[in-house]
Amino acid sequence: MSTVQVLCPNGRRQNVKVTPNTKLLQVLEEVCKKQGFLPPEDYTLKHGRKAVDITLSVRYSNLPNNAKLELVKCESSRAEQDVLIALQLEDGQRLQQTFSPATTLWDILQHWENSDSAYKGNLYKVDPSNIPPIQTTCIYMREEVIGEVALQSTTLRKLGLTGGKAVIRLVHRPVEDTAMAEILDKLEREKTKLEKLDSIAQRQLSQQEENSVPSGSEKQKSEDKSLLSENKSEKPTESTSRTSEAMEVDSKPSASVTSSFQQQQPMEVEDKIVTPGHRAMTADQGQGRQQQHQDFAETIRQMNIPGVQVFAPGDFHDLTPQEQEIARRLAAHYMPQLGLHSSPNQPGAGGSKPKRGRPQQAVPFAEFKFPEETKGKDVYRNELSDVNREEYKPCDRQAVLFNAEEVTTTTAANEDLPENFFEVNENDIRKMMVDLQKKMKSEEDQPLLTRSMIQERLEAKYSKYQQVVIRIQFPDKVVLQGLFRPKETVHALHKFVKEYLEDKSQGFYLYTAPPKQVLKDPTLNMIQAKLAPATVVYFGSETAKDHYLSEAVRKEISPKSKAELIVENCLPKDDTPTPAKKDPIPGPSKSKSSKPESDQSDDSKKPGVPKWFAVGKK
Repeated sequence: MSTVQVLCPNGRRQNVKVTPNTKLLQVLEEVCKKQGFLPPEDYTLKHGRKAVDITLSVRYSNLPNNAKLELVKCESSRAEQDVLIALQLEDGQRLQQTFSPATTLWDILQHWENSDSAYKGNLYKVDPSNIPPIQTTCIYMREEVIGEVALQSTTLRKLGLTGGKAVIRLVHRPVEDTAMAEILDKLEREKTKLEKLDSIAQRQLSQQEENSVPSGSEKQKSEDKSLLSENKSEKPTESTSRTSEAMEVDSKPSASVTSSFQQQQPMEVEDKIVTPGHRAMTADQGQGRQQQHQDFAETIRQMNIPGVQVFAPGDFHDLTPQEQEIARRLAAHYMPQLGLHSSPNQPGAGGSKPKRGRPQQAVPFAEFKFPEETKGKDVYRNELSDVNREEYKPCDRQAVLFNAEEVTTTTAANEDLPENFFEVNENDIRKMMVDLQKKMKSEEDQPLLTRSMIQERLEAKYSKYQQVVIRIQFPDKVVLQGLFRPKETVHALHKFVKEYLEDKSQGFYLYTAPPKQVLKDPTLNMIQAKLAPATVVYFGSETAKDHYLSEAVRKEISPKSKAELIVENCLPKDDTPTPAKKDPIPGPSKSKSSKPESDQSDDSKKPGVPKWFAVGKK
């Protein structure tokens, strides 16, 4: 679901939530009803300088996400015409008839069932014996209307059909009970929203009628005469003081009137005094205050604060009762601080006394308490609430120390391979060229990626690894192997190495090669530092020594097979042959035929690596 912003002729901006199937006609009517531009037939929508087709849905309107539209008045009112409907049945037959835009899909089906006995009970049918039940479905422009309730509440006008021709497909297919429940719930929400919009439109229309009443009407004249007759006995000084007090009220909306005036006239909420002589004054006050609120809201909208959405006054009625209560509390708390509303009880309100009959304003949130249903629950959540903390805790290192120059059976088998096994022939070059062309083509089609997108892809790529194998090779050809979590930082790696040093205050650095890259940033995790899933890291120091590890650690040296067994247990099977390299290095794929038959043996048939790719070599 996205949002469309509509700029109205009165300068307000109305946000409307839409889906791909929402018709622009629905957007137009919702804005017109909320802002009081009635009837909606006199207005249309424009995107830029081009008028949009309001009969289309958002999916087919070619509007961008979060589009900004403009509500403009039409030269002439829109007129609706009858629509020629072609109902396409499941066997391919089409039934054609003209209907008005106010006709529902249910009436269209009933029309053909009643007019032709051959279609009686065949157009609309429900089979509850089937699991899931078979439901009647009408499809128009990828919008599906399923079930009797939806068919009865969906008119051609709601589908955007106010004239011309259209084809509606009729199918009968199984629908899950959960899907039907969601459809009914959606229809109920739409019905409630439509009732609210109608009530808002009726209220706006009544206000427009009241504002259009002339000031010199007979009713107003009679009320003015009665007011003059009642106040004939008053002294001129009292009249003059009352006039000055009225001017003071006009200049200070939050200030109260004098006690003598309060005793004679009743008061209502929102500082409105119901007297004919002061109606114009109170109307000017309300309009000035409302204009002040509108200017402030427009200023907030222009700031375009991320995550802050400004609602129009009409949107308040669309909120749930809980959201309305929260909005009232926030308004009562922040409006006085912003200078948009000042209570007579607050200091600095012109030094006037509180009005009679009005209760003292309570301190905002003075009696606030959490709901009972949240008792015992963790209601504090932030951007780190959904983070799995186990991913950042240190795991069992399973530290193993072994000699890098130790010869294993696999290494011995690799050394038996002749040097010509690693020579590149013509077939290898062809395969390398094909792979390179595929890689270049795939990179050309790839869109530009931001740093955050690249990081997300890396984390998704290495998410299958629960642990990362790091081998730290020292200058004396001794290798220290440890396990880390992918989300642990480089600082944890430095801390791990420091625990096994003979001199804890020894200055050192870690780097990868080739090419040589020093791990300088301690805040990077294993994935960001490109150490996952398995990497050889080299130990370096400005101080030269024969041995950097403590003597107790060097006494516990283990065979290399123990370290490789740990690698096989913690890494997936497809990654266990390459625990000592940073990234798989692409190379020529050799077939068995490329090796001379005289040199083939049972050991040499195993996949080998070059001599320079040994763990103990830099």
